[in-house]
Amino acid sequence: MQLRAVTGYSFEREVRSREGFDRYIKAPRIKWSGVGRNNVERLVSLGKNPELFKPIIEESKFTKADARDKDGNLFEIKKYFKKDLYKFRLYSEPIIKVSPRRSNWGKGDPFYDNFKDAEEYNKFIYKITKTKWWKKYNKTILENIYKSNNGIFSRDGFIPYSELEFKWVINKGEYAPIFDNYHRLTIVFKLKEKLTIKNKIIKFVHHILDKFNIVSKFNKKR
Repeated sequence: MQLRAVTGYSFEREVRSREGFDRYIKAPRIKWSGVGRNNVERLVSLGKNPELFKPIIEESKFTKADARDKDGNLFEIKKYFKKDLYKFRLYSEPIIKVSPRRSNWGKGDPFYDNFKDAEEYNKFIYKITKTKWWKKYNKTILENIYKSNNGIFSRDGFIPYSELEFKWVINKGEYAPIFDNYHRLTIVFKLKEKLTIKNKIIKFVHHILDKFNIVSKFNKKR
């Protein structure tokens, strides 16, 4: 187990003890189409076609939590200072991911050997984000997960999810460690920016320019 995980568990116990919370560990479990004992076997049964390998929303579970108070409110616990949350950090990896033990390579391990290499797997992950079902459901999955709890307890105290920004990314190692160059479709989060009216307008203009793939004079100067 990584030291990062061990220290994270220690911090979770500390917060629960201090706040009088119960231990309540829940992670999202998305039900996928296809046939098999695990998600990789299901996608292989569909010919590894990302358009056919899609979530069954009504049978999926989206709750994500580390603790519960006496009133039943749920919370996530992240060992970050607020100053660390002005850039995106790992929140959840609810979509299929590969992380086998090296001792299982080449032995028919379902989480490795059904893809010949990382390149084939990474292409599959990228194609998921271009499917019709992704365009229809990605926001639903995202919101169902982060709104399943009241927010995050950081090292500086509680942060409600209304003060946080969440989005999907393909993590290539820049947001959190990945296994052997296998990319992960990941939810990341950060503190929302407190923008002036001028900066809000600038940000909106940049969003429109990016959406229509227009290069502004400002970007050219940069």
